[in-house]
Amino acid sequence: MKKIIIKPDGIEEIELTAEEVSQAETNDAEFQLKLQQEEQEKQDATTKKASGKQKLKDLGLNDEEIQALMGV
Repeated sequence: MKKIIIKPDGIEEIELTAEEVSQAETNDAEFQLKLQQEEQEKQDATTKKASGKQKLKDLGLNDEEIQALMGV
């Protein structure tokens, strides 16, 4: 891996040290994990919302009443 340094007199490419490569890989892994967690949270919220709507329907509410309760 290389890093690019932009200077007034030109562009310089420098090889990353083993420590910098390791840190970059760690950062990438942490970022990917965060993305997966956010996606899972979105899916959980969607599932919970659908489950809640179904429970309200099971209690006898119609779609208009559910929309009024949920503010949708």
